[in-house]
Amino acid sequence: MNNRRTPWIIVIVLVLVIIAGTALFLGSGRSAEAPEAAGSLETATSPEAVGSAEAPGSPEAVGSAEAPGSPEPAGPVAADVLPKSAEQGRKEMYGPVSVVELRGTWREMGRQYGRLMLSELQDVYAFTELIVEAQIGNAAKAEKIIRTQTGQTPYRISEFFEGAAETSGFTVEQLQQINAVERIAGLPQCSAAMVWGDYSADSSVVIGRNYDYSDVFAELYDDVAVTVYHPADGALATATIGYVGEIYAVNGINEKGLFLELNNGKPSAPVSSPNARVTGTTMLFSALFECDELDDLDLFFNTVNCSSSYIINTADAARAMSFEWCPVGVKHGEQALPDGLLASTNNYVNPDWEFPVPTDETSWYSLTRRSNLIALCEAEKGSIDAEAMRRIIDVSEEDGGARNELTVYQIVAEPGTLTIWVRVVHAPQPDWVKIELADRLCPAD
Repeated sequence: MNNRRTPWIIVIVLVLVIIAGTALFLGSGRSAEAPEAAGSLETATSPEAVGSAEAPGSPEAVGSAEAPGSPEPAGPVAADVLPKSAEQGRKEMYGPVSVVELRGTWREMGRQYGRLMLSELQDVYAFTELIVEAQIGNAAKAEKIIRTQTGQTPYRISEFFEGAAETSGFTVEQLQQINAVERIAGLPQCSAAMVWGDYSADSSVVIGRNYDYSDVFAELYDDVAVTVYHPADGALATATIGYVGEIYAVNGINEKGLFLELNNGKPSAPVSSPNARVTGTTMLFSALFECDELDDLDLFFNTVNCSSSYIINTADAARAMSFEWCPVGVKHGEQALPDGLLASTNNYVNPDWEFPVPTDETSWYSLTRRSNLIALCEAEKGSIDAEAMRRIIDVSEEDGGARNELTVYQIVAEPGTLTIWVRVVHAPQPDWVKIELADRLCPAD
């Protein structure tokens, strides 16, 4: 070959490659996300991107701000464009469970959340729309229910919603609808067992918890998340476990190892607050950021009036407490069993209450489920560790346990090591996933 022609041939080949690559890019409709886009909200979710039809979280996709009550749900975001970081936030997957860490002001954490959890927020929003149509059937009634959950929202949560709205394309009203998903769908049940002292393998606290809700929640099997908050205001770092978009606490643990979980107490105390109050789940969320020991929680429950009737089971690394918390007062429930064992379902056990004692038929078989948990823990007294607790809470009601057809996810926790295990019952592969929170709840370097 003529050596003087070689450079020209190379140039022609390069030009053809560039043209072919450009054609493929334009034909695909979307390029792979660059690292800069995944790590920067300024790049990945600029106003132009959020407002465009191509953006998966655009107002056109999830509903316009002009018509927040009747948006068209967006489709799922493709896996190849889901970000793993945004500003100071980051996200990892543990099986079907998302683990998202947020840092900064409440508005900044909201921005990170809106970007990182966009696909899941779309799922839950579409789910709430279906529930409103199928179970409520009345937009005005649904709006009232949503307002009950979010109408008395503390400023920090309002700021979080404002930030999430900036990056997700959802309006604040739509995010509030997502936040009310459980209230829209109905009432939970739930069960829990906590052991320590002579009952656990090493005397430290081990917790097991079944989260029971309407069976329609089986659809949200890939929308369960552990959300770790690092507020810039000096509050304690806190992790909550629940459905994406729930900016409150039904399960949570903070950096001091203070754990809490919520059970429905309505069968024992069918009363509601006559006055507008911040919801109990929102107040529990706040408590985790402020309380660093069990005695602080004891003071909290004796100070704060409740909006509904709950059983709040709490623990640190060394012991557990149960608070039967309702609009007319609060009483302890852990003294009903020997020291070292707490079993809780949906009935109050403190004898000083003047409410009628519920029966199985009026409490979703709460009495039987609680008795079953006690028997299972007694059978393994002195040897209960995290593995044993996973077995205990997974025994079905028919086989002498507490899990039933409404159990949607399960949690086991060791407050002393800041370790949790989560199992999403309706996931295609419903395995337990272990999530170590010690490093995640530590301050950033």
